[in-house]
Amino acid sequence: MPATRPDPTPTAVPAPVDTRDMVVVHTALLREIRMAPTAVVRTETRRQRARVVRHVRLLLDILDHHHEGEDRLLLPLLRARVPAAALDTGEEQHARIEELVAAVRVALDSWTDRHTGLALVDDLAELYTLLKDHLRMEEREILPLAAAHLTAAEWAALGEAGFQAIPKPALPLFFGMMMAEGDPAVLRAMLAEAPPPARVLLPRIAPGIHTRHCRRLFGEVA
Repeated sequence: MPATRPDPTPTAVPAPVDTRDMVVVHTALLREIRMAPTAVVRTETRRQRARVVRHVRLLLDILDHHHEGEDRLLLPLLRARVPAAALDTGEEQHARIEELVAAVRVALDSWTDRHTGLALVDDLAELYTLLKDHLRMEEREILPLAAAHLTAAEWAALGEAGFQAIPKPALPLFFGMMMAEGDPAVLRAMLAEAPPPARVLLPRIAPGIHTRHCRRLFGEVA
């Protein structure tokens, strides 16, 4: 019986998933949370305080949804496919960040004067410090695992869940936040599957919406 000859056709290796869109989201969230204490400190009127509270609550809501999506659609898939201590670290940091987000929400509700405003600033600064370390760890250790072990469809589902969680009226503003420092090529790719009106309009209107928003919060473009 003749020996079986090996198949000379090479097995296609799936291309790594492009995870740069998450870096764009991280950069926007981190930048806005870093700037939030400045908006708190310069607030002098009730009207301005209400505006800043809405802004910070939006950031916290987006951050919460971002981590909930990872807890449902990213970390369990990776845990089933690859052992990595970074996954445990990520979950532990998510829990700590959730505690700090809750503390900031309480501080927002309590903010009525300079003293309570400074307490809010301290809570925001603590959240920023941990969030910066966490997001850098994700980008350094978890995103390479996602790129290697997730399918493009699984990664797209995570991104879609994140954007579906953002209130539609706030979507142009958040896209403007991402455009402030995001890679233009990645931003175009993020819009590739969007409906044509959004794909055309968001890049045109989002920067101006974000600029006006910054002027109302900070008195200038941040």
